[in-house]
Amino acid sequence: MRPFCLAALLLIAASPAFAGDCTKDVIAAFTKQHAAKNFRVEFSQPSAEGEVHMKIDYVPPDKMLQSVTSPAMPGEQQTMLVGNRAYAGTSGALEELLPQYTQSIIAEFNNALAVPKDLGTYECLGKSKLDDQEYLAYRTVDKAASKADPSKTLARTIYVDSVSGLPAYNVVKPLGGSAAPLLKIKYSYPTDVEIIAPVNAPVQKLH
Repeated sequence: MRPFCLAALLLIAASPAFAGDCTKDVIAAFTKQHAAKNFRVEFSQPSAEGEVHMKIDYVPPDKMLQSVTSPAMPGEQQTMLVGNRAYAGTSGALEELLPQYTQSIIAEFNNALAVPKDLGTYECLGKSKLDDQEYLAYRTVDKAASKADPSKTLARTIYVDSVSGLPAYNVVKPLGGSAAPLLKIKYSYPTDVEIIAPVNAPVQKLH
């Protein structure tokens, strides 16, 4: 199991400038997030077997724990990075990964914590409510589909906590209509995250 790259969740095709260009505010929010002591990324997506839930805890500069649950899986699938060593397994029974897989995880981890860029152009939406909480909202729209049916034109909205200045949600959904989001990522900043490498974990065997 490889960690889901945070940067990949944020990228969207660049679009022409909006009247109220607030892209710098979005970049500032994610830059502050990546400088935090730790942060958590969570989202769920449907599958043929049922809902898949992913949670990733990042503890800069070099720790990460990804957990994936699904009705199709025998348990919680985990991937861990601690320094220059990576582990993977089910429900705490972890094996140390081989160097080629570890390097790939390290590269994706570093990419996830890099200063965001190429995010597109975000317009200011001002104060907006989501899940009964008020945030500062910023939106970018896929302008390549601007002439299409608005219900099929996708928009990404970043919700930022006005007090902390940290991202709270990243939501992708059709611009028009009342369809459910295609992707709803929740960001949180728990204070009790502790990622410790397993002791005497066996080295992964190639099958």
